[in-house]
Amino acid sequence: MATVTSITTAIVSVLSALSWEDAASADEFLPSAATATCAAFIVPFGQETRTNPDVLDPNVIMLVHTLTVEFWIQHRNGAAATTMQMARDAGAKAIAALLASDGTGYSIARDYTFEERIDPAPTTHMGVPWVIVSLRVPVENEVTT
Repeated sequence: MATVTSITTAIVSVLSALSWEDAASADEFLPSAATATCAAFIVPFGQETRTNPDVLDPNVIMLVHTLTVEFWIQHRNGAAATTMQMARDAGAKAIAALLASDGTGYSIARDYTFEERIDPAPTTHMGVPWVIVSLRVPVENEVTT
């Protein structure tokens, strides 16, 4: 049986391969000083789990988890266009990568939707402005009762 932790580990592997970000983690929730462009974090904040009984087998329950991936995109003075483009495209690019690797340690819950939200204003961390893009990712796994 997959656990939420094993699912997030598999998703971190996919996110780590994205060429436009510096790091991905399920263990951290803030970018380090070494982050030059973008860091992705699978955070437990706001995580949701639902159960869907399997009507064909009374001993199986499908768990649907909605995980939150935060992309922290560093804004550099004089590079607003680059920051804005990266923020606008982060969710769609991540969704495409996650769908392409579906089944490699996780299963996308295709009856549910991905949801993306860009924070309304930059957040300052370590004296640096960051644009935060949150992506809600629906995944599922079976549990035998």
